[in-house]
Amino acid sequence: MSTMRGHEAARTRRWLVPGLCVVAGAGYAAVFLAHHRPIAAVIGAGVMLAYALVLVIFSRRSEAVALLREDGPDERRALITTRAAATTLYALMVLSVIMLFVQLARGADPGAWGVVSGVGGFVFIVSIAYESRRR
Repeated sequence: MSTMRGHEAARTRRWLVPGLCVVAGAGYAAVFLAHHRPIAAVIGAGVMLAYALVLVIFSRRSEAVALLREDGPDERRALITTRAAATTLYALMVLSVIMLFVQLARGADPGAWGVVSGVGGFVFIVSIAYESRRR
C-alpha cells in the first residue's frame, strides 16, 4: 500500500510521462553517440525533450495533451485512453498481418512480421478469455 496521499500520487504521476521522455531522449543520445552519429543524437534527444516540453506546457490547455501526459485520470479519460489503445492495437495488427502476407507473397521468410502477428493474435485470444471470465 502506498504511503502517498491521493493528491501527492497524482502530482507524481503527472511527471511520469515527461520524465520518461527525458530518459528516452538520453537513451537516443547514448545509442547514437555510441554509433558515432552526433547529429542523430541531437535530433533524437531533441524530439523527445520537445515532446516532454509540449506535454508540460499545454496539458492544462488541451484535454488531448493532458491525456497524453496521463494528467488527472478519471473514468471518462480512462475509457478514452482504453479506446485509443485498442484502436492503435488494431491498426498495428492489421499492418503486421498485411506485411506478413507481403513477405510470404515475395517468397521471403515472414521474420519479425510473423512473430508480431503470432504474439499479437495469441495475446488477444488469451486476453478475451481472461476478461470474459473476469467480468
